[in-house]
Amino acid sequence: MIKGIALAMLSASCYATLVIFGKIGFTLNLSAVSMLTYRFEFGTLALLIYFTVTDRKALRPTLPLLMKTAFIGLFFYTGQSLLLFKAIEYIPASTASLILYFYPLVVLALGIIFLKDRFVMSSLVSVALILAGCCLVFYDAFLRKISAVGITYAVASMLTYSVYLISTQFILKKENASSSSFYVMLFTCLGFILLNGGTGMAELNGEKLTFAVALGVIPSAMALGFLYKGIEKLGAAYFSIFSSIEPVVTLILAAVFLNENIVIYQIFGVILLVAGIVVPNIKHIRS
Repeated sequence: MIKGIALAMLSASCYATLVIFGKIGFTLNLSAVSMLTYRFEFGTLALLIYFTVTDRKALRPTLPLLMKTAFIGLFFYTGQSLLLFKAIEYIPASTASLILYFYPLVVLALGIIFLKDRFVMSSLVSVALILAGCCLVFYDAFLRKISAVGITYAVASMLTYSVYLISTQFILKKENASSSSFYVMLFTCLGFILLNGGTGMAELNGEKLTFAVALGVIPSAMALGFLYKGIEKLGAAYFSIFSSIEPVVTLILAAVFLNENIVIYQIFGVILLVAGIVVPNIKHIRS
């Protein structure tokens, strides 16, 4: 259990950098599609190198695995990633993160309805604390004039991500987590190359190249690898709860790199988020 929790938090911390990278990428005059193309190209390359060195068996897929990961990568992951980046094109990174972090409640509900997960009151308490914390952490974002288009993209991204997590647990059940992470990344990469009309590598130099590599490694290869290992250990519902440190990390990074102010209500929100992660699950953390 402890290993699964650590994997969830590591994955969340890596993913927390994604909206920050997105905002920075727009300042470099990169489009959402081009950024995501670079993200998955370098993410796929990073995983290929890693598994070639550490676990070559992960690169030997079965036909069923290829079909499953193609469906998840080309449909769910490509769509969710593009919707999120379109959202942060219109609204602040913190606002997009808040909307995305309604997904634990959706994952919990979908898990109970479709996967027959057992209803546990502590999970509901945890989600309630997390949502309350998110509202405080990002409350000031909703005091600004926010684009309805951006909110629509963010809500669509959140719903797609929720279904993506549940589908991953269901469709990739019994499949090797390492193989799954690599081939989902690969097929998502192919999806964005098609959308971008090519790899776009010729446009990269200097600052943009450094940006593209970091985008591919941190919130992509590392985040996805930790995600699949974490879901394998915890299941989608528990994973979504323990990975909820992501908005906390996003808040800190937004303050440092995007000059967003932190106020007292946001600090209280962080306390609620930590409570939502730790308190209802203290028995599991001790085991």
